[in-house]
Amino acid sequence: MDSNLEKGDAKDNGKPVGRRLSAEEKFVEAELLTTIMNVSSTAMMVLNPLGQILYANPASESVLGIKLNDILVRTYDAPEWKNSSLDGGPWREEDQPFNIVLKTKKPVTDIRHAIEDSSGNKKYLSINGSPVFSQLGEISYLVFLITDITENVLKQKALEYNEIKYRTITELSLSMVYDLEIKTGENHWGGAIQEITGYSPSEYQQFGYQEWLNAIHPDDREITLQLFDEALANHRKFSVEYRYKTKANDYVYIEDNGIFLYDEMGEAYRMFGAMINRTKQMEASLALRESESRLVLALDAAKMGIWSWDIETRTIYWSPQTYNIYGFPGANFEVTEEKFIELTYQEDWGLLSNETNLLMGDLNRSEYRIRNRINHSDGKLHWIEARGKLTRSKEGKPLVLMGTVLDITEIKLSEEALRKSDERFEAFYQFSTEAFLIFDENGLTVKDSNFAFQKLFGYELADIPRLKIRNLLTAETLRKIRKSIRVNANDSLEIVCKKKNGDLFPALVSVKRFLYKDTNSIGYSIFDLSPLKEVEELRLINSEIRDKNKLIEKQKLELEVAFENLKRTQEQLIQSEKLAALGQLIAGIAHEINNPIGAVKASNQNMLDWQKRYGLASQLFREAILSVPVPEQKIVKTILSNLDQPIEFYTGKEERLRKKRNKEVFFTHGFELDLAEEFAEAWVELGIGEIDPNYLPLFHSHYIKVFLDYLALEIQFRRNTRSIQLAVDRISKIMYALKNFSRFDATGKKNKASIPETIETVLTIYQNQLKRGINLVKDFDEVEPIECYPDDLLHVWTNLIYNSLQAMSFVGDLEIAVKDRGENILVSLKDSGPGIPKEIQSKIFEPFFTTKAPGEGSGLGLDIVNKIVKRHGGRIEMTSVPGETIFYIYLPKHS
Repeated sequence: MDSNLEKGDAKDNGKPVGRRLSAEEKFVEAELLTTIMNVSSTAMMVLNPLGQILYANPASESVLGIKLNDILVRTYDAPEWKNSSLDGGPWREEDQPFNIVLKTKKPVTDIRHAIEDSSGNKKYLSINGSPVFSQLGEISYLVFLITDITENVLKQKALEYNEIKYRTITELSLSMVYDLEIKTGENHWGGAIQEITGYSPSEYQQFGYQEWLNAIHPDDREITLQLFDEALANHRKFSVEYRYKTKANDYVYIEDNGIFLYDEMGEAYRMFGAMINRTKQMEASLALRESESRLVLALDAAKMGIWSWDIETRTIYWSPQTYNIYGFPGANFEVTEEKFIELTYQEDWGLLSNETNLLMGDLNRSEYRIRNRINHSDGKLHWIEARGKLTRSKEGKPLVLMGTVLDITEIKLSEEALRKSDERFEAFYQFSTEAFLIFDENGLTVKDSNFAFQKLFGYELADIPRLKIRNLLTAETLRKIRKSIRVNANDSLEIVCKKKNGDLFPALVSVKRFLYKDTNSIGYSIFDLSPLKEVEELRLINSEIRDKNKLIEKQKLELEVAFENLKRTQEQLIQSEKLAALGQLIAGIAHEINNPIGAVKASNQNMLDWQKRYGLASQLFREAILSVPVPEQKIVKTILSNLDQPIEFYTGKEERLRKKRNKEVFFTHGFELDLAEEFAEAWVELGIGEIDPNYLPLFHSHYIKVFLDYLALEIQFRRNTRSIQLAVDRISKIMYALKNFSRFDATGKKNKASIPETIETVLTIYQNQLKRGINLVKDFDEVEPIECYPDDLLHVWTNLIYNSLQAMSFVGDLEIAVKDRGENILVSLKDSGPGIPKEIQSKIFEPFFTTKAPGEGSGLGLDIVNKIVKRHGGRIEMTSVPGETIFYIYLPKHS
């Protein structure tokens, strides 16, 4: 910068002496210098001795990557530069060009360091600097030329990195490189010479082609040379393995890879190659193969597959076991993303996609585990469990997702079976007519009870937590149960139980220890024996007239067997909500059976009375019949023969009317008024219709009272036997319906069945509820039996009929119709209940939705009905307004 030095000054400084410039030359020089600084692509900066930047040319912005205004407000060592050495370390003060020039007062060249530009990017710079002296020889300014060498430095670093990497790789991999002059046999060696051969690099440089050839194991030498010759002749790369002798006369395994260089004439003149020590690798390879073999065996034993998904290339890899899991042994197709989506069950694809997207988008997540269904090649749905681990780039970009897959179909089926078992147990427990009570084994406090227990013993739900077992049993019964628990007896005990009001009743109890809700518990299953005791008493009474009611005895025995079968098969009843509904009907069925049984008992008592009177009456009758004239005998025989007609029972009004008519007949035929009234009343009590005038001569007989007494006993006998027959028929009908209702077909096969008959079976079961106040109207077309699941249809009619009865509070109109609709049979059930609110009509077929009070319904009834109808290939529809609710069930005639 100081161009005005005097010649004397130049001499004093030991510099060549130049002539002094004129003013015009100085102007031209200044203009030229300014132009150069403005157009130069090199950054030029002028600093004062304090380090403040006084000037920076325009190129400084692009070279330094910083706005010119920001440059001019900085010092050379401002922290905003973020100075560092080329290797990223601290930039020491003694290495800084400003300090060097200031200290030595001499120019500096190519001093390199790094800064960060305004965007935070690394800039590598080369600095040349020089001092500018004043006339007194002091430094006035410091001028620096700064060149951006970022690209060169990065290339150099890459080159150094590659060289270091190459050197490191060769050394770490025991690689030894060579460059052979084929014509001279001279070889240049590099890399891990000592590690492979045991020779030092200087010693091994003496090895030429012949020495290398002699070091190859004799058994490998011929095949090695043959492979080299083939590669040489065919102008291709070579790769050969052989054993190579070391300085210690040991042999190592060498993998030799190389290439020949050819001149214009096609003659090979050089050979480049690398010898890699594969000794440890071969040992490791054997160990790896053994380890992989164990891994494969372990995966095969666990039936676990391996998969990976390269996200960038969109390629998927499956191991053979994975193909087996999807049902494609032999991997006879190429798995793609489209194929994978096709094999994933459609309803689970959203879950799988969502889980994958969450994994991709969340940098904090690297693993996922999901269970989903697949479309197996066997045509069935299989469950799998996939575990995956995501590999990302340094920037967090997803690269590869890999993991394992396991077929868990059996596990899911077991879980589903367990869930259904729990549901069935809960349904049976809550809806069973058998009382259940569960105590804590240690505290003997009640943990749970079902509705049947509360109903049987007369306790409210709020009373249960305060109950003690001694409140429910007599002292003797309590001792029997404690003894049974001590010896772990499995037999049921016949005991006496005590209700809340103090009433005692016989029962059959089973006591079991088991784990209930994670605590040791004692469960009591209590079955009320009162009905069976009554049946037993009735059987003993009826044994006196066994010859008269053998059919009754047979039906009663069937009833006992039915009760016994019900008790033995209660565990199977939990598999069907239809039989849970049967529990709601037991009381009604017992009532229905008790009515005819009561009639039998009454008839039985009447027969005992009749037996006492009949002997004397029959003897008097035989004597009288022989004493009267033949016409009167014929009248008696005619009356006796007409006794087989149905015996009439009159209401009070009808009875008075009949007596009045008969009295008029007697009176008009000459009988006195008192006798007319007496005979009219006696004839009406016989219940065989109005008096026939042809019978009147008999009433003039001296033996008329004998004949009337005998006729009364004959009529009494016929009435009693007819009552017994009616009771037998009623019980038979109930037992038939009960057997049809409770029979369960576990084969899962369709059978021919009449739809009206299945409905009639259910109506018989519900006879007790229907006769309370239900006006039942049936409109059944004659339809042919269809292929169906009869037991399931019984459940459909049971649920819908009982729902209607409950909705009407057992008072109202119920219309059931069966119509032929071409390809379908239409069954409709209409009740006069309050109807279903419009806002919940769309929910009634949903599982667990119920409008009933807690404990009265599980919310599964209509859901199961809907599924059963769909299983038949049919459909169910519903319309409801206040006062009229109709369910329409369409069942196809053909499967």
